[in-house]
Amino acid sequence: NNAGINGGRRSFLEVPIEQVEAVVRVNLLGALFCTQYAMKIMTQQAGVTSHLFNTVGSGVKGGGTPGYVCYGATKRGQPQMTSSLADELTKGVQGYDKVKYPGDVKVHTLSPGMVFTQLLLDDSTPELRKFPFGVLAAQPEEVAADLVPKILANPGQGKSVEFLTTDKVVFKLFERFALGKKSEYIDDDGNVIRKPGAQYNAIGVRALF
Repeated sequence: NNAGINGGRRSFLEVPIEQVEAVVRVNLLGALFCTQYAMKIMTQQAGVTSHLFNTVGSGVKGGGTPGYVCYGATKRGQPQMTSSLADELTKGVQGYDKVKYPGDVKVHTLSPGMVFTQLLLDDSTPELRKFPFGVLAAQPEEVAADLVPKILANPGQGKSVEFLTTDKVVFKLFERFALGKKSEYIDDDGNVIRKPGAQYNAIGVRALF
C-alpha cells in the first residue's frame, strides 16, 4: 500500500475541508480498503505465505508535521493498523473463535524515508531543501536498492522495514555537520542540482522513465 497525497504544505486552518477529506480518503481509507481486499484474496491461497506492506511517512513516530497536519495524522494510523492486523492474524480477536485460513498472511510497515519525488519537493522552500532534504533525502534508486533485499529477507510478522534508520540518520548528520560534506542533490542556495543528461520537471523532480 503505497498510494498517498499530502494535500499541499500550508497551515491547517487554510486547508479546504475537501482537501482534508481527500487526504484521509487516499491515505487512510484507501489503505484500509486495499488491505482488506488483498487479505481476503491472500488468506484463501492455500499453502502460500503472503506479505503485505503498508507504507508509512512523516508523523509515523509521533513527531509534529507542521504544514502537513492531515498527512501526518493519516500516516500515523498506518503502524497502528498494521500492528492490530498482525495481532488479529496471530492471536485472533478476544471473545471469538480464531479462524484458521488456508493461506498465511504477514503484514508489515515499510518506511522509505525522504525520497526526492514530487510528493517531497512540492511546495518546498530553499530552507527545507537545504535541511533536512539535502542531508537526509535520497534518490528512488538508492532507497529501492536498500529496501528490496530487506523486504525479500523479511520472514516475520508485524515487522518494520526502514530505509532511514536511526544509525543512518546519525551518520548522515555527522557527515554534513561534523565533516562538512555537501549534498549531491541540493546546492548551497537550496536548489536542486540537475545532473547532465537527466530530465527534470519545473520543481526539480528527476524523470525516472
